Amino acid sequence: MSRLPDALPDDALPSALHPTLEAYADQGGLLGAFTYFFTYLETRDEVLAETLASIPTDLFVTSALHDDAIDEIDAWDDRKRRLNEHVTTGDLVFANVAAAVADAPADVDLGHALETVREIGAGQLAEESFDAAAATVDDAIARVDERGGRWGDLAVELVAATGGYTAAQLASIRTIATDGLFVLTVIDDLADLPEDVDNGVATLPVVLFEGDPDAYRSTTALVDDLLASDVPDRLEALVDRRRAAIDAAATDLHASLDYSDETLLEAAALALQWYCETVCSVPVAETVPQTRREAIREGVSGGEASTRQFVAERAADAPVAIEPDAIAGTLAGLPDEPLVRTAIRLEHLESVVDDRMHTTVEDALADLRTASTPAS
Repeated sequence: MSRLPDALPDDALPSALHPTLEAYADQGGLLGAFTYFFTYLETRDEVLAETLASIPTDLFVTSALHDDAIDEIDAWDDRKRRLNEHVTTGDLVFANVAAAVADAPADVDLGHALETVREIGAGQLAEESFDAAAATVDDAIARVDERGGRWGDLAVELVAATGGYTAAQLASIRTIATDGLFVLTVIDDLADLPEDVDNGVATLPVVLFEGDPDAYRSTTALVDDLLASDVPDRLEALVDRRRAAIDAAATDLHASLDYSDETLLEAAALALQWYCETVCSVPVAETVPQTRREAIREGVSGGEASTRQFVAERAADAPVAIEPDAIAGTLAGLPDEPLVRTAIRLEHLESVVDDRMHTTVEDALADLRTASTPAS
């Protein structure tokens, strides 16, 4: 993972913690890749882009390990050992954040980014004070913004520290980042509903539910009634509104950026290369086999007709709106090799994301309904 070997040699890491650490790095690295892309796009500085990208990546790993120490302690038999592993490993990874801040050039002011880190910590401390019984839906939505959106704010403050974007452009980048993380947080809360109910954690799905959680004799009964209520539809509508805001912000941002398509491709290619080769624990060949790589090559470099078909097929599953004809026309004018590598790595990233987390309300609901259905 990003910068981790410098602080924590593999032989010092408990083997049982390896898969957890890798999973958290795979997730945190997504925010790092976002930071890398916009940093490089403006500065053309690979070293600076990697340095800034490592900050949200490593901070996410630290936060996730410490969250496990908070949330899972009651389920651990050997509490002292497991706490030591999670807390100490998290602290060592956080040392990478300090090293990255120290490596940043003097003209890159990270003061606002570090203040956002403090806000993330303050939000964690406030977790226990949120009262679902007294909370309104607006309160619960604001809480999701605080929990997920602050991580988006961190990426934006790191990008803003480069000093190259206008206020309007940063506002668009902020909307993309914070609303994107809001959506993932809502979906994650839905997927984790049984565990959160068991632990007494008040999340948005519970606040939206009109029933009294304390009146249920089992978590399964509560979840079944919630799934049969209007809560899933209300969550879907909320997610759709945020995704529409992301689409609008992306459109505005693209119109304001004075970069060629080749430059945008270069930034995307380097960001994905950094993620796949520096952070991600899963080899590209594992998620995108040779036959699929050949199909991608044919799709993006085999001529206008095959490119249009390739884009149209992917547009159907895209989380944001895509105009296949416009995208196909743009791709047709780009150099083949970097375009092919980027398309392959993008498919790899999407596969890793799908494996590590739910990305749609529909997927989270499907898993919940499967889990609540008695085995025949």
